[in-house]
Amino acid sequence: MSQMPNPRVLVVDDSELIRQVISDTFAPAGYAVVTAADGVEALARINEGLPDLIIADILMPVMDGWALCEELRRSIATRDIPFIFLTTERDVPKRIKGLEMGADDYVCKPFSKEELLARAEALLRRAAQRAGQDGAPSTADAGAVANLSGHTSHIAMSDLLQLLSLNGHSGTLSLFGESVARVYFREGQIINAETQGLRAEKALFRIMAWPAARFEFESGEPARQVEPALRGSTSTVLMEGFTHLDELRDLIGRLPPRTRRLRVPAALAESLDASTLTTTQRIILFAAKGRGVTLGEIIDTVPEKDLDAYVAVNDLLGRGLLEEMDEDAAK
Repeated sequence: MSQMPNPRVLVVDDSELIRQVISDTFAPAGYAVVTAADGVEALARINEGLPDLIIADILMPVMDGWALCEELRRSIATRDIPFIFLTTERDVPKRIKGLEMGADDYVCKPFSKEELLARAEALLRRAAQRAGQDGAPSTADAGAVANLSGHTSHIAMSDLLQLLSLNGHSGTLSLFGESVARVYFREGQIINAETQGLRAEKALFRIMAWPAARFEFESGEPARQVEPALRGSTSTVLMEGFTHLDELRDLIGRLPPRTRRLRVPAALAESLDASTLTTTQRIILFAAKGRGVTLGEIIDTVPEKDLDAYVAVNDLLGRGLLEEMDEDAAK
């Protein structure tokens, strides 16, 4: 239930079904719901009484969501009303356009009714907090940007990271895919990333390789102090990440699966010449002595980026300093 008494929400969508679904979601939660089929009708409803929140589709006849948002942001009376774009639009430049116009959130269809309600309540709470600060937003509020949520089936991981960077976002991107991950932004720059105990580039590039993930972006400073671990510009870091992934995919296809155990051949265990090895290779061989270790454990343990770890393993296998264990020997 919203903390505001009977907040008024205006739902603007040319689909009667969508309007009804949202009405049936918000009304039981204590909202007074007003609906409109396009931007022109929405302006008429606003003239009858200012809403506390607007949820609007983008692609509508007569006046679309962009034009409506732009019109409202011009007026002192309506420019601070929380505005959520609700749309099937997946094109990243158009998403950026909506956020630059002043939209506070962006939710893709099909949507979760519970998530839409939760996001609406979060926007209303922030609006109430700003209103309680002598009617003027603080510097932090002025720099705050929209909270976003969705799935990488709707927006590619690379596009999502670029979208947050291009708009100068500060906040935490939480991802739920092969595991749980966090990517931290400060004024559009990725400053750190974490997943599975990994950090910095190693974590970020691992995340970029995920085939799919659900994501949530929360604007503002993270709950705990995050030390910057990525120093280059976001565009440079992402370009390095794309190159890393291209080379990594090619290399992975030539190596054993992550579950395969590798070991130092028994005949070489006591006679390795460390002078010809890199530090990374020494770490790998030390871990692979005796009962061996899986390729996945090697990649996760070595501090270098995944590509560097795979290159080291590939070189060791090629030189006969590592060997694959058969299934019986691995038991």
